[in-house]
Amino acid sequence: MLYKRRMRGALKTGLAGVVLSVFVFGVPAASANPVNQSFTDVHNEFWAKDEVTQLVDLSIINGYPDRQFRPGLEVSRGQAANLISNALKLPVTPFQPIFKDVSAKSSHLKGAMATFDAGIFLGNEDGTFGVGDSLTREQMATAIVRAFKLQDTGAEIQFRDEDRISESHKFGVKVLAQHGITTGKEDGTFDPKTPVNRATYVVFLHRAMVQKAFIEKLPAVIFEDSVAYGDYQAVRQEQQFVEVPIAPKVKTYLRSDYYMQFAGEKTIQYAHAKDVVYIYRIGGIPSATLELTKRELPNGDYFLFTALKNPQSIPITVDIIQTEIGLTKSRLYEFNRFPIKKKVDEIFGFDLTTYPTGIFEKIANDGKVSHRMIGKSYRSAELSKTYPNGAASHTRELHQESESFSGVQLGEDQLSVYRLESKGFDVVDQWLLTSNERLFSDRSQMDAWMLESAANYKKRNSWYTAKGPYNKMATTIEPMPKSGRGYGRNLLLVKEDRVMALYIETKERYFENVLYNSFSNLNSFRGDSTYWETEVTSTYLKELFGFTAPFVDTRFNEQIALFMYEGGKAFGHTDYNVGLKNYADLLVSQKEKGNIISVDNSSYYISDYFPSAQKVKTHTSMNHLLGGMNILLFAYQEFKDPAYLDTAISIQTAIEKDEEQWIRPDGDIWYKVSPEHTFVGRDYVHLTLEDLIQSYEMWSITDPTKLPVLERMIRSKAGYLDAKESGYTTKIKKGLERIGLPELLPAGKEHTDAL
Repeated sequence: MLYKRRMRGALKTGLAGVVLSVFVFGVPAASANPVNQSFTDVHNEFWAKDEVTQLVDLSIINGYPDRQFRPGLEVSRGQAANLISNALKLPVTPFQPIFKDVSAKSSHLKGAMATFDAGIFLGNEDGTFGVGDSLTREQMATAIVRAFKLQDTGAEIQFRDEDRISESHKFGVKVLAQHGITTGKEDGTFDPKTPVNRATYVVFLHRAMVQKAFIEKLPAVIFEDSVAYGDYQAVRQEQQFVEVPIAPKVKTYLRSDYYMQFAGEKTIQYAHAKDVVYIYRIGGIPSATLELTKRELPNGDYFLFTALKNPQSIPITVDIIQTEIGLTKSRLYEFNRFPIKKKVDEIFGFDLTTYPTGIFEKIANDGKVSHRMIGKSYRSAELSKTYPNGAASHTRELHQESESFSGVQLGEDQLSVYRLESKGFDVVDQWLLTSNERLFSDRSQMDAWMLESAANYKKRNSWYTAKGPYNKMATTIEPMPKSGRGYGRNLLLVKEDRVMALYIETKERYFENVLYNSFSNLNSFRGDSTYWETEVTSTYLKELFGFTAPFVDTRFNEQIALFMYEGGKAFGHTDYNVGLKNYADLLVSQKEKGNIISVDNSSYYISDYFPSAQKVKTHTSMNHLLGGMNILLFAYQEFKDPAYLDTAISIQTAIEKDEEQWIRPDGDIWYKVSPEHTFVGRDYVHLTLEDLIQSYEMWSITDPTKLPVLERMIRSKAGYLDAKESGYTTKIKKGLERIGLPELLPAGKEHTDAL
């Protein structure tokens, strides 16, 4: 264990027949200077703080990995033997098969053999040492008297419950009391059969060591004030601990009531990150597992995704414990400084999610500042619906978003606790992002992101997992739980467009890390395919066309291809344009597959969706067809493949021939054209205008003769928005300026995200 304080008391030569090393210890002159607290449950008001502190500093007894001493826990005979062996520095005794319950690999081997050899513990009549048996007060008395060879002084000792003390322990109890090591209970009893707890045992052991001059009694300890974060609560009961090798400078442990068994480790290599996955079984609960995924990023930072999967009805709590040393100061910058104004959306319903907990800032002894972004915990149920054709749709029902983090700073040491609390038949997710650097270069950048996350909480990811973020889905999905709290992996949000824009603008490390994570999630989601399939069934599309998940959404794939291109180029990836080529090839192939709506022999629209398991022709929406055409033009500029240009021309000429039909009487654009060539639906507020401006720019480079129809449609759409005072996006404003039509900027306020 690592502690700042290393108090030392004087050890002296001791008992005959027991060889002790001679140590010289310095004794503090006074206790006026406060010292660092070692344990969260041993504080200035704790009755045994001085004895516990001194014996811990002498390495006679230790605390637990979660920086607790647990003074109220019972001491077993095996533990008591180990502690006495440490206190007396008993020589190591070779293993002998004396006791049925002490093997050559037992953690109690040293204490059991040494104390038996020294005549301190003699074992039980049944041939066991009783390593797991609770040590009673009368057994403790006998062990201490034997260990320190305390003699009968002749003083008369009488306890009210003398008749309850076993004959074999009456001498030990009497002698212990004669030497003032025990005075019994306030009511005049000794209470011989009650198990001894850790604090009581330490106090009695300390008194014996002081009396026999093994150590000197030190001045009373005064602890410096500790600093708590979140709703930190000490866990008093016995816990199981497992260390996980996450990072060398940060000790990471799992803590639970249940035994946790290591079940395997695997590595997943992505193009620009690496996952190391640690899997643990939760003892005694079938199929209950804990997975920790460390996603190592190229810059040395890492995400830690934790998932507790519990398919049984039994509640399970697992805490992730992290301890760090060498810190002078720490601070938690919380997102909730920026309140969220939630609205119930008729399309999406009520969204339970908010934003992460915050950024934990640490300042090391050398002045170096580092950050950790801390996510909340999300308890959900996995939902699936399998169709007759073997296809399936996957969603989650979110039960609860909770604060997971709590912690305490004890001097220069930091304890952090991340709680995963399962109630049964659920999955609990939690995530961290750890860096040895600042995630944001200054407070203004940090606060700006937190404020934006609050204002746009529905479009900023907060529930991250190793397989991608989960977000509130529209109410028109299946399976949809009765609660309406249906969540899923939305491909448009797996890619982090807004983060990309902010990274290009600011180069902040947090945005860099989120982009690396997004690249990995997209690669994982796609699998061995060359394109991305939506995994959630839309009941809207199912009712219209009869198809279910999985299916290809052209808009999603277009935007992902652009995201991978822009991100890859910004990061210097050699594979930055692979996604662009794959998707352009997919679009070109749709004519041969029949996934088009023909206008004439040479003009057509590509359908919005390509079902994987059904042969269905769907509608084409204006925003999808413009996005596809723009991708084809972009791919033509990148690869010079004439097939891309030919397909883009077919789409553009279809728009020209249907121009008047696309424009509604009020000047807005119809949302879509059906396979029967009927124009219907109210268009998105801003999205299609963004696409029209981009199409104008793309054709300006490739063939300016295509511009007149696009300009007329831009004027019509912008005029409609102006009349409605619907405002504009930053993208629209900059786009109109680039194409020389700034006067068309609609009236109303500016938006970061398209409506």
